Amino acid sequence: MGTKLSPAGKRINTVIIAAPLVVVTSWILYKRLVLGEEKRVPDGRAIRPLGVRERDERDERDEREQREQREQQQQ
Repeated sequence: MGTKLSPAGKRINTVIIAAPLVVVTSWILYKRLVLGEEKRVPDGRAIRPLGVRERDERDERDEREQREQREQQQQ
């Protein structure tokens, strides 16, 4: 696979390989956590995570609909 590297050469090789990965990963996390960018699905579209308010509203709506269905069934 090529020539043998000295320990210093191995360290430099590790830095050359790892540094771009660290920079890109850090940038993506920064954009998500600080700038609020949305996650992406496998086809590349951005998705919006469900917030607490939206989740609570959805749960209340579902409970209300279930209650109404039970009332209709009792009548």
